[in-house]
Amino acid sequence: MALRIHLNAAVALVLLSVLAACSSAPKQPEWIDKPDAEYPAHTHLAAIGSADNRPLAADRAVSNLSKIFEVAVAESSLDFSSAQLSSTGGQQVSSNEQKVTRSVSTEAKQVMSGAQVVEYWESEEDARIYALAILAKQPAANRFRKSITTSDREINELVNYATSKAGNPLVALKALKKAHGLQLERDQLNKNLMVVASGQGVDGRYDLPAIEKLIRDGLSTLKIAVKADDPSVKAELQKAISDLGITTAQQSNLVLQGTLDTAPVEARQNWYWLRGSYELIFFDGSNVLDKQRWPIKVSSTEQNLLKQRARDEINRNLPQYVFDMLSSAPN
Repeated sequence: MALRIHLNAAVALVLLSVLAACSSAPKQPEWIDKPDAEYPAHTHLAAIGSADNRPLAADRAVSNLSKIFEVAVAESSLDFSSAQLSSTGGQQVSSNEQKVTRSVSTEAKQVMSGAQVVEYWESEEDARIYALAILAKQPAANRFRKSITTSDREINELVNYATSKAGNPLVALKALKKAHGLQLERDQLNKNLMVVASGQGVDGRYDLPAIEKLIRDGLSTLKIAVKADDPSVKAELQKAISDLGITTAQQSNLVLQGTLDTAPVEARQNWYWLRGSYELIFFDGSNVLDKQRWPIKVSSTEQNLLKQRARDEINRNLPQYVFDMLSSAPN
């Protein structure tokens, strides 16, 4: 009987130990499943991240927080690949449909400058560490508005300079290209502001279509002569200029010279490779305003396709090359 009592007592002690251990196990915090549990959605943005160590969990939490903004890098270039040539009255007319190009950014340092990692929790079940990152909406909104105000002031100054003070179309084009890049950045800032300000953005004096129209109008005032030893290179360069809405002239002080240089074809592992470069030189009379060179590399399993592929690559990029040169040439 005494033995049975001792056994029952021992079992009871084991059960009490298990229950005590269970009761002392850390309870999963509410923010794991509901990040805004402790920081209300009307005042903060919140996101969590997990990893097997604290620094990585924190980085992932901030990264997940930045994805709310869908941050984009603003490209200061225009996409001229959609330019179309149509025939009107026996003459070719360029319908230059320029499109903004953007790429997703993996860096959001400016956007996330106010982000904080405020909580950590380690799960004993899977040894994962969870981190909670937050961003206070009002301070973020203030930063975005301040940046937008600065961008608007710079854009207005550049457009005013290009339209009323620039000494020549090339100087104006350079200013408008810079304004275009700033407008892209400004539009992204405004989108970020709307995320933290309940959809309320800030209207600006200009927008991208307005600036792009000014760029097209500026390009249409230019008259450029084309020079090339190779008739094919000359024809391609003339087409690129026309696609930009620029008038090609037989005689002009402004001259674009194009040269295509290629190395001998290389054969490796049943593939043929053609490498070379395309060079543009921009003249004003006898003065060289700018000179730029772009690499070319194409491959094919059939050697006879290489030249055409090189031509296709050049024609696809040449309008952008010409625009970049005209809008960055020293003057």
